[in-house]
This record gives sequence, C-alpha cells and structure tokens, in this order.
Amino acid sequence: MTRMTQATFDDIYTEVKKVTQRLDAIEKTLISMMTMLMPEEELSEEEWKELKKIEAEMKSGQAIPLEELEKTPG
Repeated sequence: MTRMTQATFDDIYTEVKKVTQRLDAIEKTLISMMTMLMPEEELSEEEWKELKKIEAEMKSGQAIPLEELEKTPG
C-alpha cells in the first residue's frame, strides 16, 4: 500500500467517524425534541392505585426481575 493510499484511507475513516458522531448528536436531539413535544397524560385514580400496588410489591420482593421472565419458556 502506498503512502498516498494509506493517507486516503485514514482521511476516509476520519470523515466517516465524524459523520457517525454527527448522526448520533442529531438522533439525541430528535429524541429530546420528541420527548418535549409529547403530550403529558393525567393518570386516573385507579392507575395511581395500580402503580402504588406494583411499587409495594417490588419493595416487598414479590416481583421478579425481567431477566427471570425472559428465561422462562413459553
């Protein structure tokens, strides 16, 4: 491989890396914007009770981790 070819490959790699970083930044910005623009919903009293029940179950150890559920067949 010639020195000029190596320099060209290095230049291309550097540019691809920069484009990837820019795309990552654009993706993060879009996700932030979508989150800001999403309407907030009010929870009903029943939904709040259900959330509190789930939280109490988790605190008492009645819940199992998602990883355990993924291991079970079917």
